[in-house]
Amino acid sequence: MGNEFKEQKVEKHEKLTPTVMSYISTIYNLIEKEGVARISDIARAKGVSYASATNAVKKLVSLGLVDHRRYGFAKLTPRGLRIAQMLKSGESRIKYFFMYVVGIPEKKAEQIASLMVYDLDAETRRKLRKFYSILIDFTKDKAEELERFIQEQRKNTELPEEAYRLKGKIKEDEDYE
Repeated sequence: MGNEFKEQKVEKHEKLTPTVMSYISTIYNLIEKEGVARISDIARAKGVSYASATNAVKKLVSLGLVDHRRYGFAKLTPRGLRIAQMLKSGESRIKYFFMYVVGIPEKKAEQIASLMVYDLDAETRRKLRKFYSILIDFTKDKAEELERFIQEQRKNTELPEEAYRLKGKIKEDEDYE
């Protein structure tokens, strides 16, 4: 019995994979839209089989992120809810960045955000939050803050020569589009 507890404890702290995070988001979105998340709804939303959704929910239960009883609804635990909300905020920030800073149409920005958000580690998310906070309502007054941010990121890294060469190829690349 002591080993079971130890294994559960270790499993709860294992790194969340992009797949696990996408299931958390799907459950969150279903609960937001429908009020509940059934295994069949999760499977349909993810485009997977009922068995695959069942296995994923079992994994989420073992990680302490979801409460679920057989034939019942999947419900996010407080920890699962915090992760879902963090992912939702991150996805929105990425979407708005691509829409309002880069100029990508909303549907395309949503696609990009949904592909990116699950593969980001905590440090990358932290840096993107800071970058977003500077750029989303960028004014002339924030130019110094942006410059400090970029200098901080480059402090321990030298920009490779290839980065400059790629800058020179932008016009060439645009000619092929």
